[in-house]
Amino acid sequence: MDLFEAIKSRRSIRHYEPKSIPKETIMQILRLSLNAPSAGNRQPWRLHVVQNPAIRKQLSEAAGGQTLLLEAPWVICVIAVPDESASKYGERGRSLYCIQDTAALATYILLIARGFGLDTCWVGAFNEQKVGEILQLSANQRCVAMIPIGYAGEPRKDRGRKSLEEIAIFHE
Repeated sequence: MDLFEAIKSRRSIRHYEPKSIPKETIMQILRLSLNAPSAGNRQPWRLHVVQNPAIRKQLSEAAGGQTLLLEAPWVICVIAVPDESASKYGERGRSLYCIQDTAALATYILLIARGFGLDTCWVGAFNEQKVGEILQLSANQRCVAMIPIGYAGEPRKDRGRKSLEEIAIFHE
C-alpha cells in the first residue's frame, strides 16, 4: 500500500481479529518508524513491544479495561525520555520537545502499520503511573501512548474530518 492510501485509510480500530502477526513484521514497522523526526535528532524515546497476554491484560486494566489492548496481538508502548531532550534544550526540551518527538514516532508507527495492511489505535487514556509500574519504567521515563496493532475486527468507519477551510488561516 502506498503512503497516500495508508494515510487515507487509517482509522482508529477498537476491535481486532484473533489473528497473529509475525514478529518480523513488527520489527520492520518499528525499524521504519525510527526515521521519525526529533528535535536536534535527540530521539528521546524507547519502545516497549508487548506480545505477552498477561502484560497486555495488565495494560488493559491500567487503561480502564479497554479490550482493544487484549484483542490485538501486539501493543507498542511509546515511552518519552524527557532528560534526553532536556540535555540539549533545557526545560522546553523536557516539557515539550520530547512529547512532540514521541508523538511523531507514534504517528509513524500508525501509518507504517497501515502500510503493511494492519490496523491500530492511539490509546492515550490510561493510568500513567500504573503503566510505568507494569513496564518497570525508570523515574525519568513516561509512557505517552499505547498502540495496539492487529487486523481490524470491525468495519473501518469514516468519522469525517473538518474541512481545510474550517481550520487553515493562510498568510500570503
